[in-house]
Amino acid sequence: MLEFEKKVLLSEPEYRFLKENRYRAGKTAVQVNHYYDTDDFALSRQGITCRIREKNGVCTATVKEHQQTWADCSVENSRSVKDRYDDLLFRNMKLRYQGSLETVRTIYFLHKGISVMLDKNSYLGTTDYELEIEYVRDAEAPAQKELDGVIADLVRSRIAANEKTLRLRIGQGGNKSARFFRRKAETAAQRGGGGSAIRSE
Repeated sequence: MLEFEKKVLLSEPEYRFLKENRYRAGKTAVQVNHYYDTDDFALSRQGITCRIREKNGVCTATVKEHQQTWADCSVENSRSVKDRYDDLLFRNMKLRYQGSLETVRTIYFLHKGISVMLDKNSYLGTTDYELEIEYVRDAEAPAQKELDGVIADLVRSRIAANEKTLRLRIGQGGNKSARFFRRKAETAAQRGGGGSAIRSE
């Protein structure tokens, strides 16, 4: 399955402003990603994510790889593991459990082919905030227009310092799994356990 998405890491004030002013009629749910990898994070360093996601009582195992063919695109292969947590798939691949990331996600369906998500992510003792715009491939233009509108609102309200620095953050910082494993490597290094560089897609 192909996913097209535009992402921006937000400050907490930016996140709260968008929730309270630009987007209001959303649906909020909690999901937890449980990540698996080798001890030296070999898969993460190649931009590959192995996870089990718990959401609404359903667990789904996923192997996800960043797609270099198109910008803003990733490839995902998923299978349901019913309504229980079962990591046999990844243990058979000789992977080890690395930890979890909890997301409080509010989703807004704008129109056909485009949805906006505001996420609050908590993992390994840290919290970050993120805007994601997911869209079908032929809806990139309206998705970009929505992102431009978000930027304009944040700058006009003076929540963001200026448009240039905000645009520089588009796509930066990596996806959730990249940030999780980067944080994992940092905490391991602080404990003297080393840690390898993680790709930031």
